[in-house]
Amino acid sequence: MNSRFHRTLLALLLVWVPLAFYVRSADGFTLVKELVGLLAVVYFALLALMKGFSVYRQPLVITTLLFTLWMVADSYGVSLVKFNVGPGSFHLWLISGTLIAVVFSCARGITYERLLHWVLGAGAFMALYGFFQVLGMDKYNWTTHFDARAFATLGNPDYLGGHLVALLPLAFVLTLRTYGQMPFGQKKLIPANSSQKSWFWLRAITLLLFVGLLITKVTGSFIALAVTVVFLGIAFLFPVGRELFQKNKRYILICLAVLVVGAGAYVYRHGGLAVLNSKQVSVEQRVENYQVAWAIIQDHFWTGVGLGQIGVQYPKYQAVPYSPAEYVNHPYTYSEHVHNDFLQFWVEGGLIGLVLFLAVLAVYSFTIFQFFKNPEISKENKELLLGVLASLIALLVQSLSNFPLQVASTAILLGLFLAAPLVLRAPVSNSSSFKLSFIQQIVLSLAVLIVLIMSAQMVAASIATRNTRGETNLGKSELGVGFGKRLTALSPQDPKAWNALGAALVLGGKTDDDAFDAYQKSLDLNPNYVESLSAMANIRVMQGRFADASALCDKGLAITPNYAGLVWIRGVCLFQLKNYEESAKTFENFLTYTPNDAQTYLNLGVCYIRLHRKADAIESWKKAYQLNPNDKIALAYLKSQGVVLK
Repeated sequence: MNSRFHRTLLALLLVWVPLAFYVRSADGFTLVKELVGLLAVVYFALLALMKGFSVYRQPLVITTLLFTLWMVADSYGVSLVKFNVGPGSFHLWLISGTLIAVVFSCARGITYERLLHWVLGAGAFMALYGFFQVLGMDKYNWTTHFDARAFATLGNPDYLGGHLVALLPLAFVLTLRTYGQMPFGQKKLIPANSSQKSWFWLRAITLLLFVGLLITKVTGSFIALAVTVVFLGIAFLFPVGRELFQKNKRYILICLAVLVVGAGAYVYRHGGLAVLNSKQVSVEQRVENYQVAWAIIQDHFWTGVGLGQIGVQYPKYQAVPYSPAEYVNHPYTYSEHVHNDFLQFWVEGGLIGLVLFLAVLAVYSFTIFQFFKNPEISKENKELLLGVLASLIALLVQSLSNFPLQVASTAILLGLFLAAPLVLRAPVSNSSSFKLSFIQQIVLSLAVLIVLIMSAQMVAASIATRNTRGETNLGKSELGVGFGKRLTALSPQDPKAWNALGAALVLGGKTDDDAFDAYQKSLDLNPNYVESLSAMANIRVMQGRFADASALCDKGLAITPNYAGLVWIRGVCLFQLKNYEESAKTFENFLTYTPNDAQTYLNLGVCYIRLHRKADAIESWKKAYQLNPNDKIALAYLKSQGVVLK
């Protein structure tokens, strides 16, 4: 095995993938990081399999692979949009693949602690870049001055917060393992197996990760950190943790004081415990997501809806928890995440999927227990595992209020942490090379080539998506249509591709069957794609086919009865069909969602006039004029009824 190639792939997996979450990586190149990680894990998994490596006989690896294989196989059986299963499964392949890659690599001479240093270095860079964004130094970012949240390196504050909180406990414990106390007026007490450089860098990285976590202002990450602090406090009561505490007592107490003061200031600034009040917007959003998830689970209890299917099913279920009277407070929303990884595994893989994931954690816990009980394992390795365990706990707690296990960078961290008890209890080999037979080389090369071809195709489709929507948003219809046709050729089974092409065709004046057929194709692939139904209804309105447009609105509202956009189009159609009474009711319904829409008051007033409700019409037009005093149409309507405004 080529040692340099081996290390390069590991670096791409553990370092480059999180760094590729640089904010502009979301601008069209959304799959590059996942595909690079997939290439690395496929390479290592096949290499380990060819050598008959014992990694595949480890109970923890077997359980993790069973979980992954169930989720993927089940998804292809139950999913509504098969195309979404592939992208939706990337994070699971990264978890199990990273576990195998790390165990295999550490058995071939790469130390686990070095891999931890790699991920800490990448995390420190991410935190540093997030700090630069806070200062407004990234002029090309979508928003450079942060207000309540940090829109940072990973393109989302939740992503960054989840990543940093999963690294901070590890960095802290690694710092304690240097035993480098530096009391004022005394000599530095650094053991022979450490160095002043490691003492400095570990503390600097710990501080940087902590500051980076603070600027994200993600409450779920702060809760995860608090739980981890409690865990470490308990761990310090046991032999391994007690020795760490005794040798770093002053440093630990200072850090604890900083956390207590900081937590107190944060809670005070945000109104005390009201920061976790159910009336907080972020809390309300999560509760709503959980309610929708439970509605999906009730219909798909055992086998779920499949990976990548939450966004497909969400339009159909997001109004289920509410009565029609509550729709105004819960208008149509779209989400691809439950914001709770445990619940999301249940939604996607059914109860069987959730139980298998819990089995992974149970086997891991048993392996940890055996590890700490084994007297033959060195104290240093047990201390290292303590840091990894603390970080894993932080990651799992964060996953209760967010979705770090669905994100490539944190999914890789989970695989890395799962590998810890397997690699730290095994002897390290000094050999890093071995020979493959000619057949094995051919198989490995073909596997890598297949992944590369697949990656090139998916990246090309991702770029075409960016270009199609980008040129359409810029008003360049010809370019938008050209890129859209390329996109649908690359991803003919992707409903979003056909929707993007339809939008480009509409922009170019193609309101005939070309655009309609593109939207219809997206609807054929995803029957719950209500945005396409809305666009199709708009096309029929522009063609003057109001009965067809009204039928499309009814179809969409049967899926998402709280979709305000469809309510508006339906009101217009009913008016044109001279059904003024139903049109008025529909416009009244629309105003419950958007009570300050002047155009709707204008339309409603016309309906009232046709229904001989003159007083209501005048009040409606007055409201329109009040909302838009420059509206000459509202003024003309009022004058036609003998109303003169001062």
